[in-house]
Amino acid sequence: MKKIVLLFITMVVLIGCSNEDKVNFTVISESNLVENNDVSIKELEYDEAIMDSTFSIFNKEELKNGLYMFNTSEDRSYILFRSEGVHYSNISFTIEEDVLKIKYDSEEDEGLGMNTLFLVEKNDENAYDTVDLQNNGKQDFFNVVFVGKANN
Repeated sequence: MKKIVLLFITMVVLIGCSNEDKVNFTVISESNLVENNDVSIKELEYDEAIMDSTFSIFNKEELKNGLYMFNTSEDRSYILFRSEGVHYSNISFTIEEDVLKIKYDSEEDEGLGMNTLFLVEKNDENAYDTVDLQNNGKQDFFNVVFVGKANN
């Protein structure tokens, strides 16, 4: 009987650990990059309450316009397009020579406020090793990259 209880506890711990950085955002759309699905891209419904409870470093008052990356593991990153008075469009993801390229256009648009959130998951750890941002055809940078586990 002790072995069964120990096995059950071990399974619960393993299952809990394997899902520790899973977050319950609603998926709006999903696509894969590279022929053998090396990377999965999901557009998620932005939910401030989930962001606040999931990422201890999230503070909406400190976020300015721009892009933010929340790395919850080596294989999972959330990318937030934060906008107050800026319109982001033509957002695309590609992989070229081990580089994840995120291309987008932006223009000022007073009164517009939007937050667009993506989940980027590596299904192959060698899918890419760097991220390159291209805004209106010019190199851009993340405002901040956060590294840490998601709170659950």
